[in-house]
Amino acid sequence: MARGKLFLIPPPIFLLKTTQLIALFSACLSIAQLTSAQTNISGIVNNYYKVIEVIPAKACARVNTTTGLGFNDKAMIIQMKGATINTTATSSSFGDTTSLNNAGNYEIGTICYIRGDSVFFDYFFLNNYTVADKVQLVRIPEYVSATVTDTLRAAPWNNTNGTGGVLAIYVDQDLVLNAPISGDSSGYRGGMFELSNGTCSNIGAPTNYAYPAGTLTPQNGAYKGEGAADITNVNLTGGRGAPANGGGGGNNHNNGGGGGANLAAGGDGGGNSSSSGCTVATQGKGGKALSSYGGKKIFMGGGGGAGHANNGGANSNGGGHGGGIVFIKANNLAGNGYKISANGQVGGPALSDGASGSGAAGTIIMNINNYVGTTIISANGGQGGTEDDGLNLNHCYGSGGGGGGGAIYFSGAVP
Repeated sequence: MARGKLFLIPPPIFLLKTTQLIALFSACLSIAQLTSAQTNISGIVNNYYKVIEVIPAKACARVNTTTGLGFNDKAMIIQMKGATINTTATSSSFGDTTSLNNAGNYEIGTICYIRGDSVFFDYFFLNNYTVADKVQLVRIPEYVSATVTDTLRAAPWNNTNGTGGVLAIYVDQDLVLNAPISGDSSGYRGGMFELSNGTCSNIGAPTNYAYPAGTLTPQNGAYKGEGAADITNVNLTGGRGAPANGGGGGNNHNNGGGGGANLAAGGDGGGNSSSSGCTVATQGKGGKALSSYGGKKIFMGGGGGAGHANNGGANSNGGGHGGGIVFIKANNLAGNGYKISANGQVGGPALSDGASGSGAAGTIIMNINNYVGTTIISANGGQGGTEDDGLNLNHCYGSGGGGGGGAIYFSGAVP
């Protein structure tokens, strides 16, 4: 069998803002009669599989199960983690990415054979993959024509299983939106909320960039948001340092968490600026911008860091989740004014505590030949969590940092 390279879309147009990215497209086309039988679609239409081995010489990926996969199916292989970062807890460079390695590598191909747990593709792989760093196979459904009748969604990212966070469809002819397509909040997870005891001090206040977030007596640093680098050392799970594109957690006392990032950095959390009590400003740092390597790598939005809290109040939601990845291939897209989005989630608010950072926007790839009518395409970072001092005199605690904007690529027509 002749083998070459798998199909990869290096998107030729890249639009990016640091905090917001909205494109409103109105094609100079009337909504023509769209032919062919329509398949109604909604909810989660993709299937997700954990890749346990990649065998490049055979264009083969071994997966945890092949149930639901078949001959001639389209599938995406994508590596979700694997960046190497600085892990020096006392350094302001904590979380800086020293190498992305294979994180963000992806490609789309056609399944030509399945045997046991092995899935064989019709072409050799274009990229390298490290299965220990959460590689997944996403089955992509194909339709002649399709109508979105209720919100089409990506399954939320599950770091334990190493799957989810991606929405991808192929439509041979017409894709009609009578409801939104959403990858909102389906990306890297925000930092978990935990309640610290009230111990704090201005003398010897915790100023490091990483602490064990699970220690609550007190919690010196709230949980960091998730990103392209996995933190497996429990002593580094909390604190203001931002791990790659994940936001940093607020330090003790009542500092806000940082926003997540994608290809644009997230915003820093707000610092404790009280004039009495514990007043050291050691807010969570915003997630660090990643590199797409010219469109060859794609990422979900980073999760926001949690705010430091000792009262509880309204700050029970922690950091906002990042936006996921949305891939759409169709001949004609009739948007009908509906939205295609991969927005980050708003950070958790706080009452007399530090608020949490928001999630960054994800990535959208549009491979469309013709746009009909109006389509809204949105990749916005979430708003940082709001903080309410609760009328406490001389106390002013930190709000959450905003999430970084996402990326929208176009291959084919540019609306």
